[in-house]
Amino acid sequence: MRKTYYILTMIISMLITILFIVVAFTSLNEGMTALISLVIALCGAGFFGLSLWGLKNDHSVKGIIIKKTGIFLMAFSVIVLLAGISAPDKIYQAILLLIPFLVAGIFVFKKGMSVTKKYEEYKETLLRNEEWKTYTEKLITKLPHLKDTLRDGASIDDIKYIEAQAGVAFPKELKSLYLTNDGDDDSAVCGMLLGFHFLSLENMFNEWQRSYPDTKWLPIGTDGGGNFLGVDLTIDENKSYGNVIFYGRDEQDKTVLSRNLTVFFERFSRIVDSKDFYIGEYDNEKVILLGTDDIEEGSYLIDYLKLSRSVK
Repeated sequence: MRKTYYILTMIISMLITILFIVVAFTSLNEGMTALISLVIALCGAGFFGLSLWGLKNDHSVKGIIIKKTGIFLMAFSVIVLLAGISAPDKIYQAILLLIPFLVAGIFVFKKGMSVTKKYEEYKETLLRNEEWKTYTEKLITKLPHLKDTLRDGASIDDIKYIEAQAGVAFPKELKSLYLTNDGDDDSAVCGMLLGFHFLSLENMFNEWQRSYPDTKWLPIGTDGGGNFLGVDLTIDENKSYGNVIFYGRDEQDKTVLSRNLTVFFERFSRIVDSKDFYIGEYDNEKVILLGTDDIEEGSYLIDYLKLSRSVK
C-alpha cells in the first residue's frame, strides 16, 4: 500500500513538474505567471525526491510529504495574494482563489502532522521485549494452557497515562514489555512470571497507589499474598535505573534481583531450560516447581532465585 502511495506521488509530482516547467518557459513575458509556474515545478520536483526517498526508506516519509504538500498549498495562496496586490483590478479573483488553497493547505498540513504522530506511535509499537518473548515462548511450550492467560499489549496512551500518574518515565524494557503483553489472567493458579502473576498496567497502578505511593517501585508481578516483583525507577547513587526488585509483606525493604528486565528475563529463559524446572499439579491445574518435582518441597520463586545453586 505504501509502495503504491509513493509511486503515485512520484508520477503525479513528475507530471506537475514537467507541466509547469513548460508553462514557465512559455510565459516568460508574463512575470508573475512564470514565477508561480516555476515555484510549482520546484515543489513538484521536491515531492518527487521525497517520494523516491520514501520508497527506499520507510513510511515515515508519508507524513513529510503530506506536510510539505500542505505548506506548498499555503505558500501558493500567499503567492496568489501577492499577485492580486500587484494587480488591484484582480484582487477579488485572487482572494477567491486564495481561500480554497489556504483552507486546503491548513487541512493537509494538519493531516500530515497526524500521520507523523501516528507513525511515531507505530514505531513505539514495533518495540517488543525480545527477551520476554523468548521466555514466554519457552514457557508456553512446556505449559501450553498459559498462552490463553496472556493479555494483548497495552497502547502507548495507556503507558503514558501511568507514567504521568506515577510521575515516572518507563525505561525502554518496561515500555516494550507492556506493549507486548498487558499482564496475564489472574484467575489462573499459575502466573506467567514463573508462578507469579504478571500485573496489567491498571493493576500495577492500583497496587502501587494502594501500598507504595511514596516510592517509585512499580510492581509488575505478584504472588497474590502481598509480595511483588517490581521495577525500581528511583535513580540511586550509582545512577542505576530500572532494577528488578522483590518487596512486599515478607520483605518490606527491596531486594535487587537483576539490574534490568532484559537480564531478568534472560535468566528466566535459562531456568525454564534447566533441570531445576519442573511441572507439578495443584488444585487440578499444572503449576511450576523450582528445584524439585515435589509439590511440597518446590521452592518459592524468590527463595529459589536467592539460592546460591539456582540458575544464574
